Amino acid sequence: MTLELYHSGLTSCSKKARLGLKEKGLAYKSHFIRLDKFEHHDPAYLKLNPNGLVPTLVHDGKVIIESGVINEYIDEVFPDKPLKPADAYGRAQMRIFCKMADEYGLPATRIPTWTRTKAEQIKSMPQAEFDKIVSETPLVDHRLKLEALKGEGFTKKEFDEAYGKMDYIFKRCETALAEGPYLAGDMYTLADIAMLPYIAAFKDVRPDLLKAHPHTNGWLERVMARPAVQATYLPSAETVPAGA
Repeated sequence: MTLELYHSGLTSCSKKARLGLKEKGLAYKSHFIRLDKFEHHDPAYLKLNPNGLVPTLVHDGKVIIESGVINEYIDEVFPDKPLKPADAYGRAQMRIFCKMADEYGLPATRIPTWTRTKAEQIKSMPQAEFDKIVSETPLVDHRLKLEALKGEGFTKKEFDEAYGKMDYIFKRCETALAEGPYLAGDMYTLADIAMLPYIAAFKDVRPDLLKAHPHTNGWLERVMARPAVQATYLPSAETVPAGA
């Protein structure tokens, strides 16, 4: 049995997949993909992941993409240390938060994060090089975001929408966590793994949110204390590209 994970260390979706593997206690070969060098546009990588995104899991030659799907897959294929509730209702509640993480958390994170991490590089890039990067970007929403960064940056409306999604997520998490220690109840599940990178990112952008949501703040402290989370979220040899 061989597992290989293509990832970019401490990016949100990379942390989701890395944490899923670490919580399950699964050994895997780590391949660091440098987003700043656009290694995710390399033709060999695009054969694995036609979306040109990280992470990508390869299990005995079988390719699985999308961080949430990766985590569902490994929990089904390796049932020890389950990360899903045993009952159908519990799994449904878990999947609601996993869906919310993908549909609200990730888009909300991209606006401030791309502004902070990509804007300077994109603005300074020669136009011909930039045009090539855009042409090699498979997803249209990513192409549009790159073009926005090359121009005037994201609009106030886009930031307002991102902040509104942050508010919504914190409200939903706070309500759920008033009823139990984890997002899907008494059990730590894929829901907590899915939402963690976004709550962690939001607190840096808007620290006021944690002050206004004490149950979510307590959950964040509990989850961040887990050994697998520490191994995933703290800088390590795995999170540094080769030669850096």
